[in-house]
Amino acid sequence: MKPSRWIQLVGGAAGAMAVGSAAYAQPATSDDQKLHLATSPADFAALGLGQTVAVREDGRRTRSSADTFEWWYFDGLLDDGSVVVVWFGDNWMYGSHKRAVDIELTPPGKPTRRVMRTFAAPGSFATDHADIQIGPHSFKGDLETYSIHVDPSETGGVGCDLTLRRRVASYRPATGYIEAGTRYFAWLVAVPEGAITGTLTADGATRQVTGSGYHDHNWGNVSPAKLFDDWWWGRGRSGGHTIIASEIHGKAAVGGASIPLFFVGDDTQVEVDAFGSDVTVTEGGPVRHPDARHQRPIGSGVSFATANGSQAEFKISDHLLTSANLLADEPFAVRIAASAMSMKPWYTRFESPITLSLPGTSASAGQGTLEYFELK
Repeated sequence: MKPSRWIQLVGGAAGAMAVGSAAYAQPATSDDQKLHLATSPADFAALGLGQTVAVREDGRRTRSSADTFEWWYFDGLLDDGSVVVVWFGDNWMYGSHKRAVDIELTPPGKPTRRVMRTFAAPGSFATDHADIQIGPHSFKGDLETYSIHVDPSETGGVGCDLTLRRRVASYRPATGYIEAGTRYFAWLVAVPEGAITGTLTADGATRQVTGSGYHDHNWGNVSPAKLFDDWWWGRGRSGGHTIIASEIHGKAAVGGASIPLFFVGDDTQVEVDAFGSDVTVTEGGPVRHPDARHQRPIGSGVSFATANGSQAEFKISDHLLTSANLLADEPFAVRIAASAMSMKPWYTRFESPITLSLPGTSASAGQGTLEYFELK
């Protein structure tokens, strides 16, 4: 592990989140070194990708190395109002050489219960489709259908046996690779929205659940904190439409660009697939963070719009799913050094009300999740 590290990989992004070592670097001097989404025909050819997402893309994409990370993320908004999050990670703490399985359950109106297990054993990771085995836990699927098993006997009583069946076509913004020179962070949304069935186990009780779910997959060869200052990411449903949107703010050392991504689809078609200059992002005015421990103001929400009138607005709420000071468990010396540099890395996930407007239709209200990830 390198000095000055404070790295945590948690789900998202497509679920996942990451905080890494803070490092100063000379500003990027060429377009290739600046943070950008790889979109050209040459990029597709170099990565061996087509326009349609292939089953193999949800298999392992990195070699097993301390210089890479990879995780598979799932979240579900259940019909009883509960939220469930599961992610499986390799090299979950960048440079740690360990695997991890995380499960989080948030019943309506109650605090989130989170259990994470780490494993020194290598686990197994297929490359032709998603088939991940870490300890007694598994995450398997083929874009159409996934099975997610977290063994409660190994986690202290919290587990799941869930099936996720895709209802909205897989989504990849261009190649999905956000690059700065040879460094990259990649994102694939294997299941933008799908039907959840199965069981959840907690406190000695197993219950049947149904709901709406999401699965994405991230991988890269650099700590995201060396590329990004912060990001907004939201997903949810409104009026029968699935919405996924994100804005990533790059560090000054890689050009300081913002990269917006905006997707809307239903079970028959993709309605919006826009990124970069085709998306206008507006952050709501600053307000006090709902968590009193968080010392900085936060935007009241964020909206994404295209020139044809498509727009999705996510709002923050007082219902916090996660609010985490990412320095809280770090050694005293690391916290002092971060404070001297005015660094206050924080991860917040809200239940979020959503408003969606599409050309020729009335605005519709919906519900989802919104995360704000501060890496500085």
